[in-house]
Amino acid sequence: MDWIRRQLFKSPRSPKLVRPTSPSLPPSRRYTRRSYDGEGVRECDVKDFYKYTSGRWLWNEKYQLDRRYVEFDLSALLQVSAQAMGARDCVKVEKLPEGNFSKVFLMTMDDGRELIAKLPNPNAGRPHFTTASEAATMDYVRNSLGVPAPRVYGWSSSTDNPVRAEYILMERSGGVEVGKLWPSMSWEERLELVENLVMHEKAFVSANIPMYGSLYYAKDLDNPSPNQFLDPGNSVDNDNAFVVGQTTHRAFFDHLRDSVEVSQGPWPSVEDYVRARATKELACIEKFSSYPGQQGMFDGPNQYHPTKELKAKVLRDYLKAATQILPKDASLSRPALWHGDLHGDNIFVDPAQPTKILTIIDWQAVNVSPLFIQVCHPSLVEFDGPIPSGFAPINLPDNFDELSADAQLEAKNLRAAQSLYKLYEIMTLEQSPAASRAMRFRRTLPGKITGLANSVFSDGEPVLQGMLMRLQDEWATVCATPSTPCPLSFTEEERSQQRLLEASWGRGVELMAEVVDQIGAYQGWDGWVNHSNYTVYKERLERCRQQFLDRYAGTEEERKAWMRVWPFQDKMGEEGLA
Repeated sequence: MDWIRRQLFKSPRSPKLVRPTSPSLPPSRRYTRRSYDGEGVRECDVKDFYKYTSGRWLWNEKYQLDRRYVEFDLSALLQVSAQAMGARDCVKVEKLPEGNFSKVFLMTMDDGRELIAKLPNPNAGRPHFTTASEAATMDYVRNSLGVPAPRVYGWSSSTDNPVRAEYILMERSGGVEVGKLWPSMSWEERLELVENLVMHEKAFVSANIPMYGSLYYAKDLDNPSPNQFLDPGNSVDNDNAFVVGQTTHRAFFDHLRDSVEVSQGPWPSVEDYVRARATKELACIEKFSSYPGQQGMFDGPNQYHPTKELKAKVLRDYLKAATQILPKDASLSRPALWHGDLHGDNIFVDPAQPTKILTIIDWQAVNVSPLFIQVCHPSLVEFDGPIPSGFAPINLPDNFDELSADAQLEAKNLRAAQSLYKLYEIMTLEQSPAASRAMRFRRTLPGKITGLANSVFSDGEPVLQGMLMRLQDEWATVCATPSTPCPLSFTEEERSQQRLLEASWGRGVELMAEVVDQIGAYQGWDGWVNHSNYTVYKERLERCRQQFLDRYAGTEEERKAWMRVWPFQDKMGEEGLA
């Protein structure tokens, strides 16, 4: 099922949203500072800097905008930018199109030099830790691993500064986003670029990191212990030494998860790490009565109804076996960095030599986790379509000559995408065998179970329960120590009930996919649209709602029941808004 594939093989970070078909993002707004003094900036609509201005939401808009509102002192930002560059003055600031978690500004100095100022939104993660870790991570991968992250000129992880907000000042990436060149690049150029990405990922795997969590400078943590330092010989008194501290992984913060008190690391062992992930989900299940981020049309008449009891039971069963189904090969569980969001907008290349990677951006929330949980294919090589198994050559369909011209072109494009995907795996096998083995482990039953256990608060408990039942049946072949008795036991009645629940759950997921397709959106859509398409999508959404109710509500009571659980509408209360 597509949902399972997305959960198991999605990036460890939140995936880049592919927005609904609509006009491109509005052009960035440019503000030229014509006069400046100690009182502030004149002739500039500063409030637009604070707000999210790149689009709108069809529901929960106030909540979404509040999570992306950052008020700061623009005059002070101009000053610290000029100071960071050693310039006399910063003469122009341009607000660039916004991502999901940060505001980004292009700052131009009086001598023409430029830098990027990045300010995290409230939804980016924990204050202080998110910014402090991003700055340290960029420094580490750039100067210790040779991965081309932006150079950091200055930063503050506190709001107690003249800017009155957290910020990072970094070099502007040279070149151009590879996504703009990708359609016109030759097969050989694409292959060489992917090979270069594999070499950078090899550097991630080769890093010797002692614990699981996220990277920081020692000065940004309270009394880090010696075993948190990346360099054991480094003096504990060295404030700029790299250490492992609390995780910035968004799985610990998204969808209300930041509101429960659980361990956020650092963790000395993989066993501690996987237990902490499940404990975090259990804490959320115990605290809340609704489940944000569901992938199906649930709770309607004759539909699947998620329950606190089943979610908690499935996770407790998982915890009985969690540490015994970890990889037998310890190298697959080693603490590892990984950039899980390598799409076309995050990779900058030389336009004259598009295989040459100049900069990789967006290191916010990049963390240290077990290798088998971290590894994933770059978004650049992912595609919609069947993934072939093994490494055999990928051929065109047998009836290729009988296809229409359009169908032949589609078949060729699919073969090219499948081939690049597989060649990435072959290159990874050659250059980074541990990463290759980790990818294969993710596809095993223990790997799938470990992956799905991280999101049960939101969804998927019938699927995970079915996998745990299969684990009991296959214990002798998948357990790290087969001589250990299986801690799981399910009755035939429980197995029968699980099959019914998973079938009902699956129908809800398919129903959601049907509705999303009718709207013209994408799975996981949060209601975002371009400004110019707001009215069009609002009318389309209402039309789809009425058609859905006419089709699936047989009585007035059922109609009211479906209207209560319709997912594309304003929700009351914190839980519904997550």
